[in-house]
Amino acid sequence: TATPVKNTGKRGLSYNNAAYTMPFSLSGQNSQVSWAYNWYQAAGSGFNPALEYVPMLWSNASDLASSWTANAQAAINAGSTHLLGFNEPDLCLAGAGSSCIEMQSAVKAWKQYMEPFAGKALLGSPAVTNGGSPMGLTWLSNFMGNCTGCHIDFINIHWYSNKYAGANYFKQQVEAAHAMSGGRPVWITEFGLDSSVSYTQAELTSFLEEVIEWMDATDYVQRYAYFMDTTGALMNSDGSGMSDLGSMYNSYPEVSSASSSASPSSSATAVLSTSSSITTAVPSSSAIVATTSSTYTSSRITNAPTSSLTSSSSKISAASSVQTSSSSIKSALSDAATSTAVASSDISILGAYFADKDVTASARSAFLQNGNLVVNTYTLASALSVSDPWYGVVKTISILYSDASNNTYIFSSAEQTGTHTITPSSIPSSAKTPSIAPVDGSTINIVGIVWGAQQIKTQSVWDRIYYQQATKWGFQINTGLFGVDGFWGHAKVGVVWYRDAQGVVKSLVGRENGWVKF
Repeated sequence: TATPVKNTGKRGLSYNNAAYTMPFSLSGQNSQVSWAYNWYQAAGSGFNPALEYVPMLWSNASDLASSWTANAQAAINAGSTHLLGFNEPDLCLAGAGSSCIEMQSAVKAWKQYMEPFAGKALLGSPAVTNGGSPMGLTWLSNFMGNCTGCHIDFINIHWYSNKYAGANYFKQQVEAAHAMSGGRPVWITEFGLDSSVSYTQAELTSFLEEVIEWMDATDYVQRYAYFMDTTGALMNSDGSGMSDLGSMYNSYPEVSSASSSASPSSSATAVLSTSSSITTAVPSSSAIVATTSSTYTSSRITNAPTSSLTSSSSKISAASSVQTSSSSIKSALSDAATSTAVASSDISILGAYFADKDVTASARSAFLQNGNLVVNTYTLASALSVSDPWYGVVKTISILYSDASNNTYIFSSAEQTGTHTITPSSIPSSAKTPSIAPVDGSTINIVGIVWGAQQIKTQSVWDRIYYQQATKWGFQINTGLFGVDGFWGHAKVGVVWYRDAQGVVKSLVGRENGWVKF
C-alpha cells in the first residue's frame, strides 16, 4: 500500500477539499508535489501529512483577520515554514473571487497581521493577477514601495491566458515578476489556460509540460501550483483518484536546475527598501478596475464559513485589455534594479508625448523638479494642461531626456502607474538610447524610438525606419514594423525622435495602424 512520502519538488496543490491532497506525494510515485494551500488558514480534515500546508490571510476582512494570528501560529507549530499574503487585492470585480483591498488598507493590514511573523516564517507578497496597470505587477510594485520596513521574502503571482498566448506569455510574466522582485524568489500560486479560447486536453497537457520543465529548471521560481486540485482538473470526475492530468502533474520528470541566476537563500528574511529611482504613489481604490473580454470559472472556496469569500467566482482572464507585456512592465517598473550612476547635473527634456499629443513644453514645466524628472501618472492631463488626447484608451507618456553629458534616455509608462522619480544619479541604464548609424541615403539621425510603453532598440527596426526616411515613402505604424507588442492588449502610439541635418530634435508620431511619412 502506498503511503505519504515527503519530497522537495516545487509543485503544490491549490484545493478546497483536503481529501483531494491524499492521492499525491505517495511512495513509488516519484512525486514532485511537496506543499499545498487552500486560500485559508487551516488545512482541513484529511490533509496529506507528507505535504507542507501554507496558510493564507485571504483579505483584511474582520472575520479572517481576527483568527489569523492564532491559526498562523498553529500552522507554524505544526511545521509550516511559509505564509501567504492577500489573494488578488489588485482585482476589484464583482464575483471574481478576489480580495480587492485599497492600497493604504493593504499596507496597514500587512504591518498589523503579517509583519509580526517575520523571522518565524517566510512571508509571501500579496498574490496579484496578470492584469494590466494599475493592477498586476504595477499594484505589487506600488505596494512594496509603500510598505516601508516590511519583510517580504518571496513574490507571489497568478497567471491566466488563452492557449495562443500560452507558454511564451507565461514565461514573460514570471520573468517580469522576478525583474521587479529585488532578487526575491517567485511563487506562482495559480495558473492555467482560461476559457476565452477552447483547447483540447492534449493542448493543455503540452502547455503544462512546457511550463513545468521551464519552472523546474529556473532557480528563482521557488514554488508553483496549477489551478486546481479538484474534480475535472487534477482529480478524476468522481474524486476517487488523480486524473490523467493529475498523474502527469504529480510526477512529470523534474528538470535539473540550469539557470545561471543564483537563487536567494530560502532562510534569509529580506528587509524591503524603496528604490531611489522610482517613488510609487498610492492609487485610489477607484483606479483599480478591470475590464475583461472573457472569464475563467473557478471555485476558490475556503473550508471556513466566512462571509469574505464566495463559493463560486469568475476568474478574470488575462486576455485583451487587462494584460501587460513583460517588456512594458520592465521598462515602466523595474529599471531601478539596473540603474547606473551618471554625472550629477540637471535632467533636460528634449521631447514628450502624451499618447500622440506633443506636450514637450508643458512637460518641462510639469515634470522637471529641482533637476529631477518627476512624473505623476495619475494626473497627466491636468498637469500637462491638456484635454484627453485619445478618449477611452489607456494612454502612455513618453519622454526623451538627456543628462549633463548629453547622453539621451527614454522614459515611457502607462498612465495610472504611480509617481516615477528619476534623479541624475539614478538614471536606469536600460533607459539609454542606442547609437545606430543611418543607412545610405538617409539625412537624419534617429535619437530614440518608442512603441506603446516600450523603448525600441533593435537595429533592424531602426534600419527600416531610416530606409523609409531615405525613400520618402509612407509607412504604417504597427507591431509588424516594431517587431514587438509594446503595450499588450492596448491601442498604441509610435514615436520616432530624430535630429535633422542641422541637429534639431524633431519627431514623427502615429497611432496604431495609422500611416505616416517623413
